[in-house]
Amino acid sequence: MKKKRLIIRSVILLVMLLAIGNAFYNHFSAERGIVDEGDIAPNFVLEDLDGNRLELEQLRGKGVYLHFWATYCTYCRQKMQYLRDHYEEYQAKGVEIVAVNVAESQLQVERHLERFDINYGLYLDKDSLVTNAYGVVSLPTAFLIDEDGRVIEREIGAKTEKQVLASLNKLVPGN
Repeated sequence: MKKKRLIIRSVILLVMLLAIGNAFYNHFSAERGIVDEGDIAPNFVLEDLDGNRLELEQLRGKGVYLHFWATYCTYCRQKMQYLRDHYEEYQAKGVEIVAVNVAESQLQVERHLERFDINYGLYLDKDSLVTNAYGVVSLPTAFLIDEDGRVIEREIGAKTEKQVLASLNKLVPGN
């Protein structure tokens, strides 16, 4: 009887460990929900600080630099300054910059906008729905989306101004 009970308890323990292991693997896997090179960029609708809605589909025909960021991220701020400095030049070439703030309050983002004089759209992803759909796990992360809505590259981490300009050049329609 004791041997049968030991076997049953061991099987239950093994099943529980497998379930917990599977849950951890699915939750922390680096590939969970990741949008990558060659994929069609998932459509989304977000609002900017003034409540204006942006749907990614509206930008078809333009290159899109989709940048996920947060105010506490030093590398994000550096990249945003490079984007600010070259925004008008690349907008004239058919490239849009869409900066998606990850899970911060509108007040935090407004203060950031005032402090750094950002001249392109900042959109709020308060519930991280878009962030999760794209599989963003670290900041900054950017997706380069061509005029057909296809992801041509996923960039993670800090970039120099030269690297940011090279990315923007890849997005000019017709390149």
